[in-house]
Amino acid sequence: MIKDIQLMDFIAHRDTKIEFGKGITIFVGHNGSGKSSIIDAVTFALFGKHTRKSNKNLVRRGTNSAMVQMHFALNSREFLATRSLNVSGLQSFSQFTIVSEGGKVVNKPVVGGERKQFGESMSSEIAKVLGLDYEKLRVAAVVQQGELVRIVEAQPKEFKELLNGLIGIDRLDLAYETMRDVLVGFRDRLRDETDGYTDQDMPKVEGLIGKKEGELRQSESVLGEFEDERKLLEDKIRQIEHEIEEMEPMILQVRELQTREELLVRIVNEKRSLISSEVSRLERLVREAASSLQMLKGKGEVDMRLQMARSEIDEVQSQIEENEGASGKLRGFLECVSRLQVVDGRCPVCNSPVTKVNEMFDTGHIQVEIRRKTDEKSILQVSKVGLKKEEQQLVEQDKKMAAAEKFLSNNFMSCADDVAKLEAELKSKQQDLARLPREILNAGDDPLLIAIDDPSRSLAKEIVSLRKRVMGFSHLQYSNAKLEKGSLSQRLLDVNRKVGVHQKAIEDAKSAIDSTRKVIEQLRKAAEFVRTLDKIRSVIFNRDGRVGISLRSWALGVISQKASEYASLFNIGISRIELAEGAREISITCYGRQGDIDMDSLSGGEKVAVALALRLGIAYMMGSNKLDFVILDEPTTHLDEERRKALVRIISEAFREGAGPLAQLIIITHDSDIFEDSEVDQIYRFTMTADGSQIKLV
Repeated sequence: MIKDIQLMDFIAHRDTKIEFGKGITIFVGHNGSGKSSIIDAVTFALFGKHTRKSNKNLVRRGTNSAMVQMHFALNSREFLATRSLNVSGLQSFSQFTIVSEGGKVVNKPVVGGERKQFGESMSSEIAKVLGLDYEKLRVAAVVQQGELVRIVEAQPKEFKELLNGLIGIDRLDLAYETMRDVLVGFRDRLRDETDGYTDQDMPKVEGLIGKKEGELRQSESVLGEFEDERKLLEDKIRQIEHEIEEMEPMILQVRELQTREELLVRIVNEKRSLISSEVSRLERLVREAASSLQMLKGKGEVDMRLQMARSEIDEVQSQIEENEGASGKLRGFLECVSRLQVVDGRCPVCNSPVTKVNEMFDTGHIQVEIRRKTDEKSILQVSKVGLKKEEQQLVEQDKKMAAAEKFLSNNFMSCADDVAKLEAELKSKQQDLARLPREILNAGDDPLLIAIDDPSRSLAKEIVSLRKRVMGFSHLQYSNAKLEKGSLSQRLLDVNRKVGVHQKAIEDAKSAIDSTRKVIEQLRKAAEFVRTLDKIRSVIFNRDGRVGISLRSWALGVISQKASEYASLFNIGISRIELAEGAREISITCYGRQGDIDMDSLSGGEKVAVALALRLGIAYMMGSNKLDFVILDEPTTHLDEERRKALVRIISEAFREGAGPLAQLIIITHDSDIFEDSEVDQIYRFTMTADGSQIKLV
């Protein structure tokens, strides 16, 4: 039972404290006045959870923290649950304390915080004390808007789904799916151990064994054929090798003959190449020597012109320097004269009258002289540039003549006679070159015809002798024998490869058959294990299996018994409510003095009474007799006038003088008028103000 709850800066509450007693407590107020915040405060104090999107939404705007503190009693003990959080939504403090036990004050802290990694969890400890966690508390103790009457108006199939959710059949569904995952995981591991097979692949694996056995028989048959072919090829290769051995000495002489012929051709071609290179060199020397001698004929004239050009350049440079000196003097004299100009016909020095000025003191005359000097300088500079170009040309000619002299000196030539001697040598070489064939590709029928010196003639005689010794030898026959041997050897290699392939195929087939038989044995054992797991899954974890049926039977029995007890308190003529499970549905049957009552014949008030009795029965079943309060959140939503009045009457009569089925019933509603003439224990009116939600005990 909840004793009291205090909210500090929690959602819309600045500082709110509500004390609860036994019986009925009503929260009334407009939407948004802070009524439903009390539900979030209760669940947050107990389990740190709520219906808001995030913890930040629990801290009142403009503040830095929020706190909830709740006293509640269970059996003979009183507990205190306290939680605080900062503006970021992080819990800054949480503690669960036993305040008293058997009427004796103990104030003993049980646990603080949610440090699950250290085995400390306030939420888990409270769940142990209450016998239910946050999700079950929401189902057992809080009836949401529109959920009150829906329980009796729902389709039987929907009611069964609701009951499954209430008693945790979804856990069985989860276990059922987990078992499916276990089976999938087992088969995945089985695939890893059996090269990708599971118990479902047994026919495939057995077919694979048959296929491998067929391949084994075929490979053994083909292997015998290839081994016979290999023996025939080996015999034929030995015969050809004997023939080649008999021709081998002759082929050595043929190869020596070929080498000699190639050597003779190379020697003659090299000799011709050397003579040709020498002719080219002599032609170049003759040509360059003649050109150099011709150039050196004008050397004296070039030297004299170069000396004269340099002398003229020096003379022009001297005249330019004299011009620059005279121009400088004139500019200086002009500056002095400009300061001694006659002003108003009088001398600037003595102020005496001046009738005539000497032209040397006339600035106009001096400026004319300066311009003349400038023109003379320009003419001299143009002349100097022309002389420089001429000097450069003469220097280039002089360098070429020096190079010609050096060329003649390096080649030991100084006059036309030397060039004539060189031309005579060139002519002799040209005659030698003309006597040689232009191109020699082979030794020919008579190698002596291409011999040009003693070494080549000696080599030609050796060639003639070797040709006589190898006469009658057929190189084609030898080549054909070699080719045939190569062809047979290649065929033998191919046959050996195929023999190896089929031997490997036989080994692989035998190995595959052995390993596949082991896999079959493993799959048979796995299939038996899977059948066992599947049977467990179907019988135990299937929501319609024995466990699910047993759980629903127990829950239906408890709810039917308690709902019947509560219905008798409502004085509506219903003595018993019975819930029965069908194949896919749960039916609700009400009994009175005349037997069973058709649900469709019940009035609106009677349906509300039955729904409330069922909800209280469900609360009893969910709370395992530890939960002693129920919160109805806007229970009149979607109810017509008759049902709203019936709800108030039934609740008032059932909880009169503390005789209700539970210690506390908390009703949250904005429909305050319906409780005006009813007997309730406490009414709190909620009003939203600028300072937050305000609560007044009416």
